[in-house]
Amino acid sequence: MKLSLMIPTFNSAETIERTLKSVLAQRHRPLEVVVYDEASKDDTRAIVRRLLDAAAADIDARLLTSDTNSGPVKAWRVALHDISGDWCAFVWADDVLHADHSATMVAGVGRAVAAGRKIVACTGVVEAGGQTRPYYATDKGVASAVEFSEGMFWRRFPLTQICAVYETAAAREVFDRHIQFENPRGYDYNRHPYGNDVGYLSELAHAGGGIELLGEQLVTLVDSGSSMTRRGTREHVWQMRWQYTFNQLRVWRWWTERGVPGAARLRDMGERRLALCTLMLGGVRDRLDPRNYVRGALAYLDFRRHDYQLNKRSLDEHRRRVARQVPS
Repeated sequence: MKLSLMIPTFNSAETIERTLKSVLAQRHRPLEVVVYDEASKDDTRAIVRRLLDAAAADIDARLLTSDTNSGPVKAWRVALHDISGDWCAFVWADDVLHADHSATMVAGVGRAVAAGRKIVACTGVVEAGGQTRPYYATDKGVASAVEFSEGMFWRRFPLTQICAVYETAAAREVFDRHIQFENPRGYDYNRHPYGNDVGYLSELAHAGGGIELLGEQLVTLVDSGSSMTRRGTREHVWQMRWQYTFNQLRVWRWWTERGVPGAARLRDMGERRLALCTLMLGGVRDRLDPRNYVRGALAYLDFRRHDYQLNKRSLDEHRRRVARQVPS
């Protein structure tokens, strides 16, 4: 089973050496590493070329470039359609794969393929200010698409593509639906890719009838100065929250229409969170609508009851609460 690791870059000289070294140190074979750089003006390409020139001979490694900046999500698509691996993963240019990442993930792929699943997920630790700490849950086993999507919403599972590997054919089919789409606030999901990940990963989980959860911390998620999360939380935090919520809500509405069990509960939570984000973003019309205040208050209660970072409940505990229909 050939694994392809895709690294999109743009002015990534500050972080790319550490990231790419961690990728080239992976032990699984056959392994393909594709770096795609769009219009970097710093030393990104020189660093990448130096490291690829020194890569092991049995790694299929190459650099693709463009002098046009098409926006991050369209750039991700270029790499996705260039690779030749059976399964693949995006690796962000400031994050780090642990040494046993590929070998452990591919072992999970073997179980996933036998069951028809399209996605295998690990978890990760967070590095900020030079300090590393655990963050997400370490649940293992199989989760339904609804459980996985809700877990990303409530900070149980990472909401980034780097903490999963996915079947390439399925990824290509799903990815284009999460590049740019109509939304009531007119946000550009390509230039500001907040929430593309969660809709894409949710759909992949549904396409395979669930997800293989490894529960192992195989990625260091680095809160670097260039990370999209840092930019989003500092420049437009409520826009970022609105976009994440809206793209998951798109999927949950679609699932509800098709009768996916449990989807209506997620849809209702998403509607409440969207109302809260709308209030925080402002606008006279939105702030004059009393329904937004009711939904916003309920969204805050949802957060206090469900958020993994507050309650640290295991997935099994969460399942029992849902089965009893006890508000949580």
